[in-house]
Amino acid sequence: MSPQSLLDKILQILSAVRNDKEKLSRILTFLESDILPGTENNDEIKIPKRYEAVVHGIADNISAGLICCLNMDTLEVEDYPANIDEEEWEDATGEKFEFKHLQWENVLTFEPLQSSESFTIMEDFVRQLDNTKVQNSLIDILNNRKPFAHFNSYIHNSNYREDWFKFRNSAYEKQVREMIYDKLNDAGE
Repeated sequence: MSPQSLLDKILQILSAVRNDKEKLSRILTFLESDILPGTENNDEIKIPKRYEAVVHGIADNISAGLICCLNMDTLEVEDYPANIDEEEWEDATGEKFEFKHLQWENVLTFEPLQSSESFTIMEDFVRQLDNTKVQNSLIDILNNRKPFAHFNSYIHNSNYREDWFKFRNSAYEKQVREMIYDKLNDAGE
């Protein structure tokens, strides 16, 4: 049976019990504990306090499509547009740009998320919504053509706009923390 056929059957079952709070609660508990273990445990990754100072800025920059390089020793950050080299930078801005991060010994590079990672963040946002009507609308949007454009259009014209920005920013910051945590653990710090 194809994934779409399975999804259709699951949605039929959910539709049949949509007004039964107890059954929906049991289904949710099952899905969270057996299908997606770990989703109910939102333990925050702890990194040394000195690195917390750069998390928000790096998250903002990668969400804007920039590559960020962090000097793990000095906490200096260098960012630049993805897919650009020194020559292209000079042609575009008229300025000579020297990539400082190439001289750093202990550097961690953060790149903009892949579209699949961004899609997962959108799915996670939809999953945690309390309003089932909005949730169902967004699920339909994510399962159809041009999900990014339609999702953004829907969200930007809804009461969930600020909630989405907070959720997305939190997801980006979590990823930055995870990468710093991994780098520190790989280095034995």
